[in-house]
Amino acid sequence: MAKSKVGGSRAYIRGRIGADVYSIGKDGKGTRQQVVRSLAEQVSNPRTQSQMFGRMVMSTVMQAVSALKPIIDHSFDGLPKGQPSISEFIRRNYALVKADATAHPAESNVFGLNKYQEKGIQCGPWVISNGKVEKPAAVALGQAELQFNLTNDTLTVGGLRAALGLSAEGYITYVCVIDGGTVEFARLRVNPQAADATVISAETLPTIFLQEGNVTLTLTFAGASITAKVPSSTDALSTGVIVSEKEDGAWIHSACTLVSPSDMGIPSNTALPTYPTGTEQFLNGGDL
Repeated sequence: MAKSKVGGSRAYIRGRIGADVYSIGKDGKGTRQQVVRSLAEQVSNPRTQSQMFGRMVMSTVMQAVSALKPIIDHSFDGLPKGQPSISEFIRRNYALVKADATAHPAESNVFGLNKYQEKGIQCGPWVISNGKVEKPAAVALGQAELQFNLTNDTLTVGGLRAALGLSAEGYITYVCVIDGGTVEFARLRVNPQAADATVISAETLPTIFLQEGNVTLTLTFAGASITAKVPSSTDALSTGVIVSEKEDGAWIHSACTLVSPSDMGIPSNTALPTYPTGTEQFLNGGDL
């Protein structure tokens, strides 16, 4: 019901009468005036099942964008840093999530699109980089850990450099999606100041690698392998590694798709709140 308000010699009203909404505004000279707005008789963007499905898939992808932004804003070869790289991530992964949910609408889909869960990136084979750099054979993903596997005759900094094939500027990024919807990552470089003759040991490891990221990796050395773990490695749901190098002044990268828990032998967290279930439609972390 509309309510009236007297301003000067004129009465203004606020509220709704039928399909019209009344409010009080001001004109270009700052004089109060009555404003009338008609409600739309037809919704131009109805919430059909198909439209809601598309919005849910996009919401899922955008939560991954939010969590992975420090990685994906520069990890696709040939694209400028920032929005162009992020748009490439969206393009690739929207297609993957949509195809998977379409093929497996209720269960057994790799992104777990089957029931409501709190917002945050979930495990899944997200494509987080793509380029022409080849990942060195010495670099391997274990169960929630990164490994540099050397040989007994290459246990020096020089041998490590040769095994990784990195330039002084090149680096390796280790990424983990953690239970709870967060991402932990660290970038490793071989310290340019470390002498080639330095023997690799538990004592020298802290001086051999330089790190940056949102966590500090724990480095251990055993046999002929260096192992790197994020602080929350026991809660890792999916992991990946990207090798980055500079070529003609531009960064190039290796291709990386995050490895899912089933591939890693880690218990799966199967629930992503994006697929319409029955008459209920859930939007991942957003408003319906």
